[in-house]
Amino acid sequence: MNNINSILPKIILQIFLLLFTLLVFAVPPAQSKESPLSADEKNALKILRITPATQWIEAHDFAGEMMDAKTVNLKDYRGRFVLLNFWATWCSPCLKEMPDLEKAYLQMGQEKMVVLAVGMGESVEKIKAFFDKYGFSFPLLADNKMEITKLYGVRNIPVTYLIDPDGIVLGRALGIRDWASPDLLAFIDSRLK
Repeated sequence: MNNINSILPKIILQIFLLLFTLLVFAVPPAQSKESPLSADEKNALKILRITPATQWIEAHDFAGEMMDAKTVNLKDYRGRFVLLNFWATWCSPCLKEMPDLEKAYLQMGQEKMVVLAVGMGESVEKIKAFFDKYGFSFPLLADNKMEITKLYGVRNIPVTYLIDPDGIVLGRALGIRDWASPDLLAFIDSRLK
């Protein structure tokens, strides 16, 4: 018994050292990458009243249902700049900015940029009726169960995330913006090269 009492502290110490070594050397340290934006790009976004990303954030992929019942994923648009817009049919500020989203979409061309408008809490039927009334050409997605909305932590609308062709979030705009602004389109174009 006396022999066990003298060995036990040594065994505990060895186990502790083994665990500590595994923690320090086997588990890679958590590293957060810095923002993919230069200081000039951050300033340009701030002038446009868009909050620039402060660190490297990969956009969460999701599946959304379009009004034609086709399902699309965010990753389907890799290689293009994405304006991920959250809106609702009852939101008058959302409706006010949609013509500018349409202008930006048409000016940039769908090969370079896509506007994905996620209808927060909206059904496919409501999205279809909205499209029939207004006829916007960019993709309108239904988020009836608000799964995409929750994934992005959206509480207030309209809100738009700027996502570069590699799927990295560059910034976020809460409220109405002039999405067809020459300065904003120049910024988007610069990220495509």
